[in-house]
Amino acid sequence: MSAVTRIAALAGGCALVAGLTACGSTQKTDTPAAAPTASAVAPAVTSATPVPATSASAGGTSAPARDTAGGASAQIRGEREFAFLARVENKPRTLTVGPDGFATVTADPGDRSLFVTTPLAPGSQSYLMQTARMIEGGEPWCLQVHSAGGTEPLRLKTAACDAGKKDQIFTFPKSYDGKGRHIEVNGLFVAADTGDGRVIVQESGDGDRVSFFTVQDKGRSTLPRLGD
Repeated sequence: MSAVTRIAALAGGCALVAGLTACGSTQKTDTPAAAPTASAVAPAVTSATPVPATSASAGGTSAPARDTAGGASAQIRGEREFAFLARVENKPRTLTVGPDGFATVTADPGDRSLFVTTPLAPGSQSYLMQTARMIEGGEPWCLQVHSAGGTEPLRLKTAACDAGKKDQIFTFPKSYDGKGRHIEVNGLFVAADTGDGRVIVQESGDGDRVSFFTVQDKGRSTLPRLGD
């Protein structure tokens, strides 16, 4: 076979197998990567429900609307006299006891605006809220939730102290910024900015306006200790 004939035959053989492999070539081809699985490309799953912010109020209730007289509050404890200040119609006012025994707010505080927070037991965070200077028969009064019935809102009014009554047991959870405190009694919160001068107590819910108070320490209490 001549050289020309051998070249032609070789060329023909290469043409027949061209679809399967490169004739006489040692070059490697890249193997395409396998297609990604659905799980490999799926985005991370996140919850559609946002996590609610933690409230500063006790009992896990939602944080009420902010209403504070400004400044840092004194530490709540026994055997001290305190004044409770809030902003009412954007003016500083002090919680006080009116001539009828109902809690109200005033721009001219005095002895009736001083309270002693007396713990139910040593180290307890539950207190009676006693009048510091209003004494009758040698005993102070305590603030208590009062119901007039019907559609009238609940209010705070003085009553004989009784640590066994839930509507006389107060706690003072901090405001969300830690500077002020709520006045809470048996699951209800004090609202001072009512528009008519009254102080009421109500549940804390969406849209409710309950007050943050700045607590001022006014000195050592002269009241006898609870149980003495």
